[in-house]
Amino acid sequence: CNVPVFRYALERWPADPYELVVLHDGELGPQHLVQITALKQADDRSDKSANFNVRIIEAKASKDRVLLDVWKNRGNSGEPLLVSLYPRNAQEVPDRVVSVHSLSDQSISRVIDSPVRQQLVQRLLSGESAVWVFVPCGDKAQDKAALERLKIEVKKNQEMLELPPQDELEEDELFQPENPIELRLGFSVITLDREDPNESFFIEMLLGSEPDLESLDEPMAFPVIGRGRVLYALVGKGIFRDTVAMASRFVVGPCSCQVKDQNPGFDLLLAVDWDEKLGGAAISEPAKEQTKGPILI
Repeated sequence: CNVPVFRYALERWPADPYELVVLHDGELGPQHLVQITALKQADDRSDKSANFNVRIIEAKASKDRVLLDVWKNRGNSGEPLLVSLYPRNAQEVPDRVVSVHSLSDQSISRVIDSPVRQQLVQRLLSGESAVWVFVPCGDKAQDKAALERLKIEVKKNQEMLELPPQDELEEDELFQPENPIELRLGFSVITLDREDPNESFFIEMLLGSEPDLESLDEPMAFPVIGRGRVLYALVGKGIFRDTVAMASRFVVGPCSCQVKDQNPGFDLLLAVDWDEKLGGAAISEPAKEQTKGPILI
């Protein structure tokens, strides 16, 4: 497939849904019901269409060991909890739980959306090949050096790499001429502030995606493509020429694997209706392979 990975991902890889579980014990109060309604008004069935599903579970009736452990450790107050779980397709994350917070207006708003996530969505929809999310560690010297390296290498790759010619793209069997696209190659960097409470859930999603990231006191960089798919983390001195180049080449390279789950990474929780914002696709769904009957081996 001549279509670059980043464009195929934007058009044809739907974001995996998170599970937001309201875990409680006993009857929910009027204020809690109002908060749950607000939560449901932003899920994947709503007009805002964030990629999450809402579940209301009474702790004593749950058979889910993870949720039972959460309630055992955090449910002492008796107040409902908002438990955020990674998508079930995020098989590489070490723990299903992203975060656990008391159910409140504040915790709901921080989970659903944030200013930096809005910036990220705008850049991906504008056609950028990848957006690098830089997470400083707080050590000014380390952060400055790592961010400079990242920006230099990102700019270098943007200038050196090339996309397939438009005529080759239009000859691809998946290309739909009724929805022409002009591909452009572009990378950018967004810096997250670890101390910004509005971005706390964004930080939790990123740092919980791989083992030991939360315990590392080093700057990190996460390349994000498509509909918010994070490929992996580069940490500390791992943010350098070869690793940035490898990620950049993958992003703009031909989409050799059309199956999303066979590619690295996990999806972020983002409040956007991607199909509506894109307004059509230039790449058709691949034809389904013909399956044969079973054979005796």
